[in-house]
This record gives sequence, structure tokens and C-alpha cells, in this order.
Amino acid sequence: MKLDPNHPRPTLQRPGWKSLEGPWNFSLNEAEDPKKVRFDRTIRVPFPPESPGSGVGEPWVQMAWYQKVLRVKPRPGLRLFLRFGAVDYRAEVFLNGARVLEHEGGHTPFGLELTSFLGGPLEVLVRAEDDPSDPEKSRGKQALGEPEAIFYPRTTGIWQPVWLEWIPESHIASLRLRPDLEALGFHLEVQAVGKGDAVEVALFPWVRGEVPFEETPWLEARFPLVGGLARGFLGLPLEGEAGAFLRRPENLVLFPLCLRLLGGRRVLDEVYSYGGLREVSAWQGVFFLNREPYFPKLALDQGLWPEGHLAPPGLEAFRQDILLAKALGFNGVRKHQKLEDPRYLHLADRLGILVFAEIPSFFHFSPRAARRYLAELVAALERDHNHPSVVAWVLFNESWGLWPWGPEACSFLQGVFFLACSLDPMPLLVDNDGFEHGLFWDLYTVHDYAPPEVLARRYRQQPFPLAPMGRPLSWDALPEGMRPFLSEFGGIGLKGSTPGWGYREVEGEEAFLQGVLRYLEAACESLLSGFCYTQLYDTFQEENGLLDFWRRPKVLPERVWAFLEGCEARRVLWE
Repeated sequence: MKLDPNHPRPTLQRPGWKSLEGPWNFSLNEAEDPKKVRFDRTIRVPFPPESPGSGVGEPWVQMAWYQKVLRVKPRPGLRLFLRFGAVDYRAEVFLNGARVLEHEGGHTPFGLELTSFLGGPLEVLVRAEDDPSDPEKSRGKQALGEPEAIFYPRTTGIWQPVWLEWIPESHIASLRLRPDLEALGFHLEVQAVGKGDAVEVALFPWVRGEVPFEETPWLEARFPLVGGLARGFLGLPLEGEAGAFLRRPENLVLFPLCLRLLGGRRVLDEVYSYGGLREVSAWQGVFFLNREPYFPKLALDQGLWPEGHLAPPGLEAFRQDILLAKALGFNGVRKHQKLEDPRYLHLADRLGILVFAEIPSFFHFSPRAARRYLAELVAALERDHNHPSVVAWVLFNESWGLWPWGPEACSFLQGVFFLACSLDPMPLLVDNDGFEHGLFWDLYTVHDYAPPEVLARRYRQQPFPLAPMGRPLSWDALPEGMRPFLSEFGGIGLKGSTPGWGYREVEGEEAFLQGVLRYLEAACESLLSGFCYTQLYDTFQEENGLLDFWRRPKVLPERVWAFLEGCEARRVLWE
């Protein structure tokens, strides 16, 4: 058994897939009729046309056309699907000139079946539309106009993997895993399509990090299909101390899985996945991992690159970002205003880092904006449910899209929280990161860019400030005994290196390092329940990173790592 780290859907893999990344024919024609489009250039998919890596490099794109001609022969008993990881923002797909699909939402996956079109050359056209003046769609930190301050160059069109996947007529459509620490195992829910009377699950011996999987299953179980749904519990035959099998950043334990759809004695479909035995919870704002208090030390990670904007230059770039965060001493990242590619989450699962995922914001509240947001929220929670690295979801950031507050926005905030709870109750939820929290939240997050000596005074003793940056942290009184999570702070730039900006600027590497360490010391030696430092690396004009935009460290990572390790030890003793 082998899991493919390149697979675009890492928690439900089949070997029969083919990447369509690479050159596509391309046009910036704004026509709606494909017959009026002349493809006069090529683009390198999945780089967006605004990025240098695409080979196009147009700074302002509102509409774009993609063309690819496929020559694929039918395979008896198999269906062929074309899948898109993400297309920003509205996509229409045409097959041999006929419009067959429309998808709205720039960060979530979609696909369609090609089987009935096989037998000759198949022309695939994708029309991507991304109106930069529309504030009612989830756009995150893409600039509405020219990039400035904390808003960056735009990403239009295809920016995540595109691939073909052969699937049997009867197949496994979805898998949901729910870890159970009490019973030491996983609750499974498998949805199947077509024929089949049972699902057989083989669980393989646990692995750590990127150690190869073994070929002999540890245990096997069979669950009957009723109405296309199989449910059951997979208990782990663990021997010894149970804590050794619980997943956390310091203990990278994963359990590989192979699922087979059975029709009598025949195997109708086979998929690969994995799970991690971990549980997250919160009490009085304190983060608990596997029922023990845990102190998240996060770095803000905006998921941007010079070559591809939202698209990485390759899979190795994901690995590099995770390893650099760990080398600096962080045990997690907040993926800020971006739904990251699932391949990043797969590497986070394998390499051991906590992920606070975040729904990109819209900027004007309306019923239309609410419908769009909810569609992407539901799709995101479904897509990323099985990744053990995802321990929290940030639903809104600094009231973006909700301000000015009215009764509709307040009700929407509360409704989104309960919807997310119902769809995936395990991850923690941050309702509105930084300011103006509503009535319901798991982590009470604070944004505070005050100097480190001010942070030390504010968060080392209660009562905590109610409006540290001039905006109320909550619409209600702060619960007694609750500990805040400092989810944005810091921000230091090196003066004179480039024309970018930082919240505070210093001259020289040593001054930069000491400034960073003072911030980290203030956050660690406090009554905070965790922190997220701004930020891991520079992003375009914003140069608050510990690394530059090309991921070159500004200071020796081991010095930051050693300081954080020492701060953590002193924090435990101090408490």
C-alpha cells in the first residue's frame, strides 16, 4: 500500500488519476460565446494569469478562457471524471462547445463526468470570471483595486490542481472519520454509489511522519451497506501506553487505511486514506489537545508565493514552508484568508504541524454574500474533515464583511457558528477573529499590535483589556477566568532592505532578532492560551516576516527555536 503525496485529494486516493497541469491554450477574450474566442497564447496551469509562473503575467484579469484537447479512450466498466481543485471565482465548463457545468466559489473543488463524450478528441473549455469590483464574494486578501497595505495582487482562474480520475461504475464516494479517544479507535461513515453490499476496511500499522507504510494489515473489518451508507467503529488493537498512539505535533502517528467496496466476493472499488487519533477541545478559552492543556505557538502563513501568488511553485514549496515553521520553533500555522490546497494539509498531517484553517472573507454583507459564503463553508468543511492537522476554523476575520454591524450580520455570525458545529463538531471554532466576538466561540482571540512591553503588562494578569486596539473584543462581558488567544501580534520589518513596509522597522539583523524575541517572550510568559505571530514570511509589499518572500531566513532559525523552547519551559514553571 502506498499513499501518493502528489494526489490532489489525499484523503480519498485511487491510483487511476492523471494530472492536467502544464500548458493550456489561453485567451483574455471577454466574450461569453466560446465560438467568438481566439486562443492566442498559452498558460501554465495551475498558475493564475496574474502571476509570473503562468507565462502570462497580466496584472488585471477579469475574464479568461482556457482550452485543452483530450484524447482518451473509453475503459470498460470505468467512468472518467474531470476535477478542479479551485477556480477563482465563477467557472463555466464547455465540452465540445456545449456548456455543461457552472460553479461559483473561488476556493472549493468541483468536477464533472466525461465518459459519454469519449471516443474522439474532446475539447475542454473553461471560462473563468472574477469581477474585481464585487465585494460580495469571498476574496480574502486579494485587492479590490491596486495592491496596497495588507491587500495583495489578485488570483483569477485555475489556481489549484486539475486532473482526470478513472472511477468504477460502483464506487466509494466519500469517507468520514471521527477519532474516539475513549474507545481508542475511529467511527467511520462511508458513502457508496451503485452496486455493493459491504465495505471492507483494512487498517495498517501506525507510522510516524513520512516512514513508508507496511504491506500487511494490522486489522480488517467489514461493514454492511444500507441505502448506500456503511457505518461502524474500527477499534485499534493497541498494546502498551495509549498515549504513544495519540497524535500531536511531537508524536506524528498516522494510521493508513485501505477501503474496498464489495459486491459478494468481488472488489468493485478500492481507495486509500489515513487517520490520526487526536481530539481537540477548549475550556475557558484554553486549548486542549488529547484532553491535556496545550499551548499553540503559531505563525501567520498567508499562502502566497512570488511565482504563483496563491499557487505554490511546486509540492516541495509546501514542504519547505512547514519545515521552516518547525525549524523556527512554531508548532502550528494560521492559514490566513485562504483555503489551502489539500496537499499542504496532507504534508501537515505527515510532518506534524497544527493548522488553523480560515474561510476567506467577503467585504459587504448581503443575502447574496451570505449564500456564497455558506456554499464555500460547507464545501470546505466537507473537503478537509479527515485531516488530523486541522484543529480549528476561523470563520470571520476582524468583522470583514460584517461591519457595520446590524441585526442581520449579528444573526448570520451566530448561525454560521452553529452550522459549522453541526457539520464538523471536532475542530475548534473562532467566530470572528480579533475583535467583536459574538455570544459563541471556542477560542477568544485577540489582535494586538502594541509594543512587547505593553503586551507583557496587558496579558500577564487579569483583568485583560476590553478594547486593546480601540475596538471592543466582545459584544458581551468577558467571562470570568477566561484566557484570550493572541492571534495576531508582532510585525517587524528590516529597514532599508526593500521598499516594503512593516508594523515596526529596525536596522540590522541583531536588532531584528531581539525585537522578535521580545514579542515572543511577552506572548509565552503570560496568561494567554496561545499565540500567532505576524508573520512567517514576507508577502509582496508587506515585510513583517521572519523569512523574506523567497523563504530566506532573516535570522538563524535555530536561535528563534531555542528561545521559544526556553520560553515554553519558563511559562510552565511560571504558571
